[in-house]
Amino acid sequence: MSDVNEGRYRILGGPGSPYSLKLRAALRYRRIPHNWIVPPGYLGEGGELKAADKGMIPVLQLPDGRYWADSTPMILALETRHPGVRSLLPDDPTDRFLALLIEDFADEWLMLPLFDFRWDAEIDQDFCSRRQMAGWLGAMPTSDFEAVIERFRERQTGVLARMGDRETNRPLLRSTYPEVLAAIEAQLEVSRFLFGGRPSIGDIGLFGQLSQMAIDPSASAIMRRQAVRAFQWVQDLDDASGIEGEWRAPGQPPGPGVERLLTLIGEVYLPFLAANALAIRNDEPTVSVTLRGMPMKARANRYKANCIGWLKLALAEAQAAGAGDLERILRRHGCWEALQLAPGEAEAIPELSPESTSRRTGFN
Repeated sequence: MSDVNEGRYRILGGPGSPYSLKLRAALRYRRIPHNWIVPPGYLGEGGELKAADKGMIPVLQLPDGRYWADSTPMILALETRHPGVRSLLPDDPTDRFLALLIEDFADEWLMLPLFDFRWDAEIDQDFCSRRQMAGWLGAMPTSDFEAVIERFRERQTGVLARMGDRETNRPLLRSTYPEVLAAIEAQLEVSRFLFGGRPSIGDIGLFGQLSQMAIDPSASAIMRRQAVRAFQWVQDLDDASGIEGEWRAPGQPPGPGVERLLTLIGEVYLPFLAANALAIRNDEPTVSVTLRGMPMKARANRYKANCIGWLKLALAEAQAAGAGDLERILRRHGCWEALQLAPGEAEAIPELSPESTSRRTGFN
């Protein structure tokens, strides 16, 4: 492929994929040359994704021809390949860890209400399936298009049904979405982004999920009604290549939006991750936990068990780098205990690498 010889990256992504839009936003902000490609054959047996041996999008092809997968390790690996170029990692080790924590929350929790909204009401199923397939397939006779839409709807709703008890989980999941919007609205009263005048990996993680919730009918109606500034914030982050700004001064308390997100993470997300990790260690097929007085029941997920391990390692690294106030902040929000490494645990946590990890949730 000629692009490989031109020194450009190639993002293989798709419409409706929050992680694809997240990765593209990261490269756009960092001004890393790339091409955006919706690969043909995604729903079939062939195509470049099959040749790359990657089952999920987004996939990133490097200028040397190698393929990477999984948005978080890809973004972190690009920090190493392109150091000091509009980094998404705050200089301050406290803010850097908090940004990583918020990004993980967005990837692994906020996607749950996103997909519950997307594949619940008829208006959402109909619009989202048509919108995504139109983006994947382009020109096509209507009869063929309708047949593809129906197969896609069945696939997506089937995957979601296997992930957990939707009726049981819905009140909790949907209660957290407006909280995220309110947090962004609160942060916009003091700064354009979570950690100053430039986006962090935490902002980019939130953008990925919210980029879709700003479009999907039911979730979009909530955002447009309750959080107009957050809606525009999402539009701004789609292409932040022209945004210039600085990180906030170190040693300051977190902004109001960050505080709200940390409260949500401490009360809901980390207890869920901890319960899931325990289920994985005990070889249990499901995780069942009560959060804020509401039930949550889902299939135990090994990737999410790895996520809490990677967060624990990141916290230890931040403390070693001098994040002296991080313990106080995390304790205040109920986040500290769940992020402590047990004896010998660090050695058992797999490497976070774009060449060795995969989300394997069935969604993109």
